[in-house]
Amino acid sequence: MRAKKQLQDLGVRPSKARGQNFLVDDLVLHQIVQFGKPTASNHIVEIGPGLGALTRHLAKYPKLTLIEIEPRFCDQLKENFPNVEIINEDVRAVDFAEIGSNLLVFGNVPYSFSTDIIFHLIQNARSVSRAILLLQAEFVARLAADPDTSEYGALTVGCQLWADVFTGPIITGDMFHPRTKVDSQLVELRFLKEPRAKVDDLFHFRRVVSAAFSKRRKMLANGLRESGVFNGPQVEAALAKSGIDGSRRAEMLSIEEFAALANAFMPSA
Repeated sequence: MRAKKQLQDLGVRPSKARGQNFLVDDLVLHQIVQFGKPTASNHIVEIGPGLGALTRHLAKYPKLTLIEIEPRFCDQLKENFPNVEIINEDVRAVDFAEIGSNLLVFGNVPYSFSTDIIFHLIQNARSVSRAILLLQAEFVARLAADPDTSEYGALTVGCQLWADVFTGPIITGDMFHPRTKVDSQLVELRFLKEPRAKVDDLFHFRRVVSAAFSKRRKMLANGLRESGVFNGPQVEAALAKSGIDGSRRAEMLSIEEFAALANAFMPSA
C-alpha cells in the first residue's frame, strides 16, 4: 500500500512497457543486500531505483550512483537522498567507465529489457566488477545453464564468455507491486577483465553463436548451413579447422569450442 500511495502522489502509473514492478517487502530488500555483500570500499551503482526502496539500504554505503529513466522518480530520489549522484538516463545508454571503475551494480531489472541490460553490462565489463540483479527466474536459469541442457543457448554463451554466474534466492511475485505472475531470482555476475576464451572478433563470435542456435534441434553443421549466415563450404572448412564434429548439436558445445569455431570462420590473414 505504501508503494501504491507513493506512485499516486507522484502521478505515476506502473508502466508495463518499462516493466515497472516495485519491491515492497523489506526482508527481501535486506536479503538482496546480504547476497551482494557490499563493503564501504565499493562504488555502488543501482539501476532502476524507482521509489528508492533498495536505495534506502544502499545509501548507508559511502559511494552510491543511481541510474533512473523516470524524471519524477529522480526528483523524489534527489529529495530523499541529497548526497547521492543521480543519472536521469536509460541505463542502456550509460557509459559505466564515466561513472568509475571496479563498480558494484545492483538492480531489479525489467523482464522486457533483461537481455539488453545484461549485454550492456557485458560491454562495460572492464568497468564493472560484479552485478547483483533480480531477474525472472527462467531467465536466470538460462544465464547459469551448463552445456547439453535445454536452458543452454546463445544468451548463456554470450554471458559466460565474460562472467562467472552465481544464483541466489527465489523471490515470489507477491513481493512486488504490481504483483508479478512469475517468480524472480537473484543472480550475481562476476565479470572477467578478459573473455574466458580467446576470441578474434567479438561481433563475429556473437554472429556464429546466434547462427548455431537458430536451428538448435538440428546437427550443428546443418543448423549453420540453414541459418542463412554461412554457406556449405564455409561451414565444412570451419568445422574441419576447429576440429569440431558437425553432427553434434549447438547446445553440446562449450564456450571454448564456440570460440574455436568462430575463430575458424575468420578469413586467414
